[in-house]
Amino acid sequence: MPHVLRALFMVIVLAAGWTWLRPRTPTSTQDEVHFIEMAEQAGCHNVHTMVRLANVFENIMPWLSSVGAAAAAGDFDSDGDADLYVTNSGRGDLNRLFRNRGDGTFEDFTEEAGVGCGNPEGGSMHAIWGDIDNDGDLDLYVVKWGEANTLFCNNLIQGYGRRAKGTAFPPFTDMTAMAGVGWWGYGNGATFLDYNRDGQLDILVGNYFADTIEDPRTSRTVRNELWNPVSTKVMHETFTHADNGGRNVLYHNGGDGTFQDVTEAAGLTYTGWTLAVGSGDLNNDGWPDLYIANDFGPDELYLNTGVTEDPPRFRLVVDPRGHPGVGNDWWKGMNVDMGDVNNDGYLDIYVTNIFARRYKTDEGNMLWINCVDPVCPGGRGFRNIGKAAGVFDGGWGWGGKFADFNNDGLLDIFTVNGFVTGDPNATYWYHLQEMVTQTKNQTADARDWPAMGPRDLSGHELGRLFLQQSDEATKRQSDEVGKPWASARARLSGRADNPRFAELAEQSGITDTYNGRGIALADFDLDGAIDLYIANQGGPSCYYVNQLYKTGAAPPTGTAAKPGFLRIKLIGRPEFGTQVGDRVLSSTRDAVGARVTVQTVAGIQTREVQGGMGFASQSEYPVHFGIPDPAAVERIAIRWPSGLDQTFDGEQARGMLNRNLLLVEGENKAHDQR
Repeated sequence: MPHVLRALFMVIVLAAGWTWLRPRTPTSTQDEVHFIEMAEQAGCHNVHTMVRLANVFENIMPWLSSVGAAAAAGDFDSDGDADLYVTNSGRGDLNRLFRNRGDGTFEDFTEEAGVGCGNPEGGSMHAIWGDIDNDGDLDLYVVKWGEANTLFCNNLIQGYGRRAKGTAFPPFTDMTAMAGVGWWGYGNGATFLDYNRDGQLDILVGNYFADTIEDPRTSRTVRNELWNPVSTKVMHETFTHADNGGRNVLYHNGGDGTFQDVTEAAGLTYTGWTLAVGSGDLNNDGWPDLYIANDFGPDELYLNTGVTEDPPRFRLVVDPRGHPGVGNDWWKGMNVDMGDVNNDGYLDIYVTNIFARRYKTDEGNMLWINCVDPVCPGGRGFRNIGKAAGVFDGGWGWGGKFADFNNDGLLDIFTVNGFVTGDPNATYWYHLQEMVTQTKNQTADARDWPAMGPRDLSGHELGRLFLQQSDEATKRQSDEVGKPWASARARLSGRADNPRFAELAEQSGITDTYNGRGIALADFDLDGAIDLYIANQGGPSCYYVNQLYKTGAAPPTGTAAKPGFLRIKLIGRPEFGTQVGDRVLSSTRDAVGARVTVQTVAGIQTREVQGGMGFASQSEYPVHFGIPDPAAVERIAIRWPSGLDQTFDGEQARGMLNRNLLLVEGENKAHDQR
């Protein structure tokens, strides 16, 4: 009898656990959005080729070759719409540049542009667009394993207008050697930022494996050549506190075509296993801070000291509770993105992690809310509300991005997942857990790992589309006044309670089960709604086109049942700096770090121009806002890195809605891009 009671008790516990863990069901269909996958029809289809290392690592080759599929959106030809750069990681396999034709289709422009790379010695892992010479066109930085990173200079060179389609395009020039940014190592992440606000884009590279290793035969330090290894002791030392990874690199742009490695001087000395890096002004002091997502150990949060120091450094935050970074994180940081998810004027952070319902439920994705915390430095800290908000179950997470997909004024989250797709009836989880137990979490030697073979490890999973849900009171109020997209103070203003999300990927048409990695978000077809491009590891890419406005054009300001939007590309003027003490603060040409705020009668929305954010991901430079009630917009404000503030009030602000705009720093009028 006791064993029967025990069995009954376990059934009850498991049922209760599943009830708690299962994804939230939507409480309303009001916030639904629909996507259609169109990669092949649109001409931007790519099947990612995977990296393959030395045969001595054959037992865990699926693990080691599980990264490299990256996607970066950027308008390289300056015609007003976003193009795509997509990586391939196999030896001899070209990366691909897809040029947006402006009619909903793309053309393969790799050969003409000369940016294929081909991975002759290693494998491409990531890429980011940025105007490193402030000449008005986007340059390209490609991050690799086992091969020098490559910087391609865009030779378009133009002013503040846009280039007409159909004119000849000169190929990019490889300027890696001259610029001094050809780091050799195992990079997975990178971002452009202007950490000292001098109007020149700097580069932060996040590295994974150590670039050097001790040769056991000679005791000499040599390159860690994973294609020709001197040792198999190349893996992380533990699953929770490994610090034997690669050295991250911060390159300072000298403004003369060259860069200087200032990593150590800037205070970035930790050697974790970095998968993603992100930059944004987290404490609203005007200076870009850093969040570094590390595998197998604690993530890092660094605050920029630019307010008090010149040149600035980065100070690692360790809160009074002893947590490095933002709090007690879950050791497997895979992604970082920043956005004001609760509309309170402060950037929050989304970090993907590992969650498996049957095997690993003690971790999960983290949504760090930027909040008042008297015991933290500066009186602000971060609180993980991933579980409470319903966004922690992301499977084996990789890229994750904030965006307002339904233009309701609330940021949503899209995240991809999947590690190794194999035989669904043969999982590697048991072998992995057994290995950790037997080796007492000492995992540095790849020879100690059990063979993966055809086994599955969190493959065959759907992505997650977490749509933020408006308050029920707001829904009722909207229904009462007959405006399904009406705004209310409870909907847009910074809320004291947690934002809540409903998982609607499959319901919204996102149905692939590939192993997703990089995400590029952009309004590729310029219809006012954010589209999705996903780079899948060892599989075909997916291009999901948002159908929000496909039944008709975006409505005139304040007149229709559907929401409006604001899409604005900022153009900085590096030559117009602001004297602050002994230094001059300037904006970069592509305005990285600039902040845009839309103020309405119901509250505020905030966006910051990013130079690449998310695992193997970069979204387009223009910032996008959903405007649920265009008539309620009171002000659009821009805070430039130079220190210049610009505002557009009343009718002038409302006249900027439902348009694709370009705004030059200091000008009192925005212009239509197309």
